[in-house]
Amino acid sequence: MKNYFASCLLLLSAVAGLSSCRESSKLPEPKNESVPLIIPEVNADKSFFPYRRSQLSEQIRMDSLSSRPAYYTRPEFQFVVNPSQGYAELQTVEVYKSFRRGGAFGPRVKVGDITSFPATVTLTSQEALKDLYPSAVPGTLAVLANPAVPTLNNRIIRNDAIVFTFEYVLKDGRRIVLTPVSADNTLLASSLINAPLAAIAIFK
Repeated sequence: MKNYFASCLLLLSAVAGLSSCRESSKLPEPKNESVPLIIPEVNADKSFFPYRRSQLSEQIRMDSLSSRPAYYTRPEFQFVVNPSQGYAELQTVEVYKSFRRGGAFGPRVKVGDITSFPATVTLTSQEALKDLYPSAVPGTLAVLANPAVPTLNNRIIRNDAIVFTFEYVLKDGRRIVLTPVSADNTLLASSLINAPLAAIAIFK
């Protein structure tokens, strides 16, 4: 008799579990939302920053022949932002920059907003370095030297890089974070901080 009651209890438990599974199966599936992909198109003729021309803190060098000041043009880095198909709901692309040395990043800085596409972004080495720091550690000196002191060089070394990343704002006001940052506003590791999904200007 005890075995009979035990069998009944097990059967009731199984039926209750089956009913619960059937109810949960009626829940709606999570809604997947696709977002436009941005693969920045880097201009092959302006794809990096020549180190020597980016190192000087001001835009004057001495002409080696005449020893007279000679002006030269700062090197430029240029890329095109053109979202893939399906960006009808996209209102703004926010462009950010971060200084990278080795595998370490400094705090992220906003470059600006793009609201029409395709859009070309062009920055000189000085503009790219502005407001950037090699580390989030308090007291760290800015990468850009004081341009009023011509004896100072910008605080860069070969293979340093500036990494440009992107975030989306949709027309309904939602903001899609593609590249999360840590508490000190430095980039967290992800595929979106590497080429080709990020535009990377290397000093070389």
